[in-house]
Amino acid sequence: MAEIRMRPKHQLTLPANIVRQANLATDDRLDVSYSNGVIVLTPKSAASGSQAFDLMAYAGIGKGMWGNTPEEVNHYIRDLRA
Repeated sequence: MAEIRMRPKHQLTLPANIVRQANLATDDRLDVSYSNGVIVLTPKSAASGSQAFDLMAYAGIGKGMWGNTPEEVNHYIRDLRA
């Protein structure tokens, strides 16, 4: 059994071998529960069956699609309206 310690701001670092075994990656989310003196961490994907929808994954997807400057975008819109 691995031992970890609580850091300031209640932060914990999981041992690398546990992270590998659980197939965790940066920014993965975990559910945490406490019952009968036991703290349990469960990866969200395993708990819900699928990964949560992340709207921010689409941020910037259309960049440059209608132009690279405000003037180019306005020209594109004017052409569409004409």
